[in-house]
Amino acid sequence: MHQRQDVGVRISSLYRQQQLAIGILDLSTKEDLVESLKWYTANMSTPIYVITLQSRIDEEDLTDSYPDVNFIIFKMPATTGEYVNAFADECYATYFLVVRTDSSLIAFEGEKLMAAMAEKNHPAIITPVMISSSCEVMPTLRAPYINGRQVDPMSFTPSIDEDAEEPNLYPVMELGLYDRALFQRLRSYDTLISGEFYQAMDFGVRCFLLGYRIFTTRSLAIQFPKRLSIIEDRSLCDGADRFYTKAMSIRRIAGKNVIEKWKPYVDKEVLNDEVKKKQMLLQKTDFFTLMKNWRTSDSAEPEEQ
Repeated sequence: MHQRQDVGVRISSLYRQQQLAIGILDLSTKEDLVESLKWYTANMSTPIYVITLQSRIDEEDLTDSYPDVNFIIFKMPATTGEYVNAFADECYATYFLVVRTDSSLIAFEGEKLMAAMAEKNHPAIITPVMISSSCEVMPTLRAPYINGRQVDPMSFTPSIDEDAEEPNLYPVMELGLYDRALFQRLRSYDTLISGEFYQAMDFGVRCFLLGYRIFTTRSLAIQFPKRLSIIEDRSLCDGADRFYTKAMSIRRIAGKNVIEKWKPYVDKEVLNDEVKKKQMLLQKTDFFTLMKNWRTSDSAEPEEQ
């Protein structure tokens, strides 16, 4: 349901692209959604989208109250990645910011963020510093690590350096500022992976293996007023084999990509149709090299999982 616009405005908008759109994931209470809409419509002069479920809203009430807001309404619950994919398809902006109704945007230094995104080697995603309800910075930097046969990223707390751009393996909770064209060129989130952790990690690792990057900076920060911590469900889920097949099946040896199956987590269809036919031609490094060369700030200490 698109915002109400004059026909002339809508036609002219087809010929120019908005720089930024904001997508609000409606994942908490209706009161949180209303408060989020009040804040974003009052403070951000960019197109706003709410991604929600049919069962969670009274369409007439919200659309009448917020005629300038776009609503992407799912009939049935879906994965977070599917919500983000739909938002990316609909927003037609150069960049898009994903936030949640149970969080508050407390830092958005637009000039710095847009400058970082305009650089030649710009990131696919800038992930936010996340602040707890007790005003502490949460350990949401992820670094690649293998525990046995499973990828089990290590967690670090972002640096206090205002200008630091610290690498992050994937966007925790899939929140952040995205380059829309690059996001779609990298084939967006894999909606056949059911768990948020593996879905986010699949996209993040794919970025790095194909030569792109993700980083966290204090220019972007959100706070969770009701959370002291973020606990990820890292248990294996439907589709986890898809992640392992894409992330671990290629070893780069002497500048060439070689297939080595990562048993026991192999999806034969993904291996044949995606890894061998597409990814093998494009991959710039492998997970083991990524892990070996990963850099964290000198003062960072890994957090307990």
